[in-house]
Amino acid sequence: MNDELSSKSPDRSLDERFQSRPHVYARLQRIADMMDQAIAEGATADEAEELAIEQIHKLGQDVLNDWSQEKHRAALARARAEHPQATKHAKKK
Repeated sequence: MNDELSSKSPDRSLDERFQSRPHVYARLQRIADMMDQAIAEGATADEAEELAIEQIHKLGQDVLNDWSQEKHRAALARARAEHPQATKHAKKK
């Protein structure tokens, strides 16, 4: 299936890959800051692990949401190119 996420190792560095997704990079920076703060405030290893897992889970949801939106936009563009006379369904005003 074409929509599956690729598991092969890319030739680009993480910095190069994050250039097109600055919000993901910023989110990773915030997670690192949260971990540093939790450790500085004396969090236990279990608490730090729970925080990291929760934040990475949320990040994963956001990344998959971005991916699905990109796929949706591409599908719409393809459909519009293949069927330019097709009617758009929009709410009437």
